[in-house]
Amino acid sequence: MALSLYNTMSRREEVFEPLRPGEVGMYNCGPTVYGLATIGNFRSFIFADLLRRYLEWKGYRVTQVMNITDVGHMTEDDLADGGGEDKIQKAAAAAGKRPEDIARYFEGEFFKDRDALHILSAHRHPRATEHVPEMIAMIEALLARGHAYEVAGEVYYDVSSFPAYGRLSGNTVEDLVAGARVEVAEGKRHPADFALWKRDPKHLMQWESPWGRGFPGWHIECSAMGQKYLGATFDIHTGGEDNIFPHHECEIAQSEGATGKPFVRYWLHTRHLLVDGRKMSKSLGNVLTIGELREKGYTGREIRYALLEVHYRKPMNFTLASLDAARASLRRLREFRRMLLESVRGMEGARVVRGADTGRVRERLTQAQREFETALDDDLNVSVGLAAIFGLVRDVNEWGAGKAEAAEVLEAILSWDRMLGVLDDADGVPPAVDEAWVLEKIRERDAARAARDWKRADRIREDLSQAGIELRDSAEGTRWVRRG
Repeated sequence: MALSLYNTMSRREEVFEPLRPGEVGMYNCGPTVYGLATIGNFRSFIFADLLRRYLEWKGYRVTQVMNITDVGHMTEDDLADGGGEDKIQKAAAAAGKRPEDIARYFEGEFFKDRDALHILSAHRHPRATEHVPEMIAMIEALLARGHAYEVAGEVYYDVSSFPAYGRLSGNTVEDLVAGARVEVAEGKRHPADFALWKRDPKHLMQWESPWGRGFPGWHIECSAMGQKYLGATFDIHTGGEDNIFPHHECEIAQSEGATGKPFVRYWLHTRHLLVDGRKMSKSLGNVLTIGELREKGYTGREIRYALLEVHYRKPMNFTLASLDAARASLRRLREFRRMLLESVRGMEGARVVRGADTGRVRERLTQAQREFETALDDDLNVSVGLAAIFGLVRDVNEWGAGKAEAAEVLEAILSWDRMLGVLDDADGVPPAVDEAWVLEKIRERDAARAARDWKRADRIREDLSQAGIELRDSAEGTRWVRRG
């Protein structure tokens, strides 16, 4: 089956064909490290992680690059010329620290949150501050090719030199001028021209350049780092829909202006995330971070599942109720996995069916596998893919499964989770806890209960409880779950 992705540039789904057979180069707009990343940011990061995992699941060799923006990201994000106060510098002034200290602290917090959500580490996490020479080289190339001009130590991109400007966002230069909300800087040729290199004596982070001391504009960093690690042309670029304009629009103009080659082949963007039906805002007090949700008792995998289950091109309304629903869904999946393990290991009380009936489990599994891959091939429609999984769970729970069939279903569940990343052991449980050990302790407890040795049976239950294991006795036997 062929993977199709919705390309923002063409505004339609396209069959994915990488530049080099079997290899994929992917760039993801990463965090701006002046504060904690929000759940809205992480919706975009989790989508990028799902995309990478699915590409690898289909056999591609992926090179993933996610930048760390530690300079040049402005307070007024929607202004293409890069006006406004640097967010990191503003945070440093408020805290009485150096911008570098602020950036490194919040970079570390981002990585902690990333790991809590079980997002794979990108192959490279380049920092903007460590790639200023590459940015300067790109600006020099733009000047040499007539796409940029210098004004008193500042360099601007000349949008009139790039007729395709606005192609990604659907904006026209005329519309941008009519809707301009900033004062035109002295010396700019056109109101829509945007900054490549800035001067400001009050700016704390500055570098030497051919145009004097200064600092890069917001947009140039991703162009320079993307091309350094992935080449002049690469396959996929992702980000939130708020990145489409001006950031990604400017990236295209810079990159193609500097090289004369196509920049990105597939542009993918996640839609906005709302909290309780409203846009996240400090004034509304509804800005949520991963740490805050974990303090409320939700695990990283529950948060991941909740952010993952709504298709990335649909607006998402995030609520605590959606986290509770995610918790229930994951509990159901974990218990299903446990039932399969019990069947595979021949535990007493495991649900086993024999004879011709076992054939329908295999048929149902084949159907679910086809439905899941078809859904993911359709622009990563993970919500439909999850429906395929839970349909299988429902039927196998009803029918039971013999040892061989249970092993096949278990293999499929674990394979699917390689891309979903939601079904591993619950957060907070010591990794030393081994399932075979748990099952052996349950057998010992069953034997103690059969011998009416209640004291030993209670001691075994307590041992398991201290290891984070909760036992659930029923008419069908004893099952176990990890707390959390």
